[in-house]
Amino acid sequence: MKKIKQLGLTFLFGLNAMAFAQTPPTTMPVEQNEVTQPVQQTQITNANAVNINTASAAELQDKLVGIGQKKAQAIVDYRTKNGNFKNIEQLAEVSGIGQATVEKNRANIILE
Repeated sequence: MKKIKQLGLTFLFGLNAMAFAQTPPTTMPVEQNEVTQPVQQTQITNANAVNINTASAAELQDKLVGIGQKKAQAIVDYRTKNGNFKNIEQLAEVSGIGQATVEKNRANIILE
């Protein structure tokens, strides 16, 4: 009986030791050599950007996608009649210009 008890205890201790030996660490080591750089904020200028509150019809036609001579002149006429554009979405109120055209040109439009 004593031998069985010893074998049982040895077996339990052996299993316990094996369980600890195979358990992966719960935390991952952190690399100490990583250096973070502060992000520099720079003003990005778009070469095709156009201020729709000051641009001529020729500039609008040249810089905006889907805007020909007639639509460019319609933008200038709308601006003259109603004052400066307050937001980009207001451009869709111009005759002949839909929301799709506004979205295509959103990145190139400046309001100042």
